[in-house]
Amino acid sequence: MNVTIFPTGKGGSESAVRYLLSDTDHAGKKRFVMPEILFGDPDTFTAIANATKRQHKYTSGVIAFRDNETITPDQVNTLIETFRATFLPGLKVDENFADFWVMHREKGNVELHFLVANTELSTGTQLNIHPPGEKNIQFFNVFVSVMNETFGFAQVVPDPLKISLTPFEAKSPNGKKDKKAKDDFAKVLHTEIVGGFIKDRNQLIGYLKRHGVEVPTIGTDFITVRLPGASKNTRLKGPLFTKGSDYAQLVAEHHQSKVPKYLTPAEAKAQKAKLADGIEARAAFTQRRYLTPKPGAKRVRRAKLPTANLPHRVARRKGELDQMAKPVPAKEIRAELQAHLDTLKEQAASATKSAASHLPHHAARNKDDHEIASSVPGGTGGAVGGLEAQIGSLSMQYHSLLLMLAGAKGRGASQIKSQIMALEQELSALNLELEKKKLQDKNTPLPLTT
Repeated sequence: MNVTIFPTGKGGSESAVRYLLSDTDHAGKKRFVMPEILFGDPDTFTAIANATKRQHKYTSGVIAFRDNETITPDQVNTLIETFRATFLPGLKVDENFADFWVMHREKGNVELHFLVANTELSTGTQLNIHPPGEKNIQFFNVFVSVMNETFGFAQVVPDPLKISLTPFEAKSPNGKKDKKAKDDFAKVLHTEIVGGFIKDRNQLIGYLKRHGVEVPTIGTDFITVRLPGASKNTRLKGPLFTKGSDYAQLVAEHHQSKVPKYLTPAEAKAQKAKLADGIEARAAFTQRRYLTPKPGAKRVRRAKLPTANLPHRVARRKGELDQMAKPVPAKEIRAELQAHLDTLKEQAASATKSAASHLPHHAARNKDDHEIASSVPGGTGGAVGGLEAQIGSLSMQYHSLLLMLAGAKGRGASQIKSQIMALEQELSALNLELEKKKLQDKNTPLPLTT
């Protein structure tokens, strides 16, 4: 699983909404699986995003899963709630922000596309879930790392020898043509570099020039080239095009990127701590910028937006008390969140194993286990699988509540804590039941064969 933010968002949002709901993809090919709206209303979102006079009206991105990664509908909903609680902590959908989520599946994998209006609804001020800067990029990377660890998926390991096609080029009218030119270019360079014939950036630039590729600009961390037959220059960035890069090391990293990587317990704990730091910092920012009136400032009452009766808001708001209260202190948020994350790691250990059971290095072992369980008269293999599925689903809800707690306040925070306590009890009971079932399997004698 990975998150990509597209370099779009200028002008009206109609084209973005239209693309997400279209029965054809960016290349004009018919989608064999129609898009599915998950959250939001297209007309309402368009009206809200376009209401501002600012140039950047919305943020567009996608949470994409690899072909071998599966996710249930309940996990999709929980993941979206977790995404909101992480990057918009303390803000409420349709009251403070507007978003629109659509699922695409025509490529064989799951893609959760999202649009977020760049306007905070109660103040009319700018809202940006993806501000510029390396700190924000690392925040998104940590979120991806923790989510992959939670789902039991392999981590995203970038290939330093890959010349990527940027999202802007991929969706531009000449995207297909640009992609072919870059792919052909990448194949040649890949062979030369892996074979050891190009050993540093200077040799790379020399090789390009000898083969008719213009190199008009050479920067510290990029080079600009004019590919054969292209009508414009193309900027190439990344480790391969950075001054002083060790190409031997890049080749080693290229080979290593093909091996699935999973976090150790220590690495997972460190990543979750970093995520807690990021949520805490963003929660403090949103509280200060959007939720705390400035001394002496008169709060402008804005026109009520047409979002009150949207189905997903009705369900979300059912039974919620709409009261203002002082926010939970940042240190308390961090301490509670970290304590719960540590507890989650211990209580959901079996659920993590279940979520990862489809991966290659578990497949043979799981197959043997299930065959043994199913071959025993009255075996509990099915019961174990059902319990693990329940624990996995509840663990995702639990993790989402922990992240939501960082942005909650007053009675809302108390309600979330009550839900967390209830889930802890349920998870403990289910884990105990699971251990009993596994013990029964272990102590049940295998049937005699002749």
